[in-house]
Amino acid sequence: MTQLATTSPSTSAARPDRTARVTAGAVCVLLAVTVLLEVSVMPYLRIADGIPDLVAPMVVAVAVLRGTMVGAITGFAAGLLIELTAPIGTLGAMALLYLAVGAWCGRYCERPESARLLAPLVLSVAAAGFVQVGYALFHLLLGIRIPASELVGQALIPTLALTALLSAPVVLTVRKLLGEARIMEPYGMAR
Repeated sequence: MTQLATTSPSTSAARPDRTARVTAGAVCVLLAVTVLLEVSVMPYLRIADGIPDLVAPMVVAVAVLRGTMVGAITGFAAGLLIELTAPIGTLGAMALLYLAVGAWCGRYCERPESARLLAPLVLSVAAAGFVQVGYALFHLLLGIRIPASELVGQALIPTLALTALLSAPVVLTVRKLLGEARIMEPYGMAR
């Protein structure tokens, strides 16, 4: 006696579709390459105390192309990987800052300007500034004093300038790998 293979609606809905798997794989590769470059190469491209932030444009581009949830998860993972691979003394601060960047920028996925290049570039520089200021405030809460003039003049402005210069190649690479903007919902369902 032969049995026919039947799939119930619950099993087919529980499996992620091909688009969600491709997106997850591409985001993981982007995440690993970006964090590796950020930790190993970017400290050598320093002006004053400013180091370019490649993670912010990558998180922004992923969030703008795939939505709030994927952006937040990517941001959290990127921040945590940076903290685990770089000699940073505070575990979790960068992860929360990049999570906020990913969630905030993911809200732009539904807007028509997500298809353009200018919005992600401006958001990348704003995100890098947010992370720098947020990390400085976190250190201030821990009792580590940094003079404001030193923070702005020697770290923030050079970081933002270098990030602005390197944002376009990062955003274009992410767009090439992920394709058009579409919101990825939980459980693999794409809209």
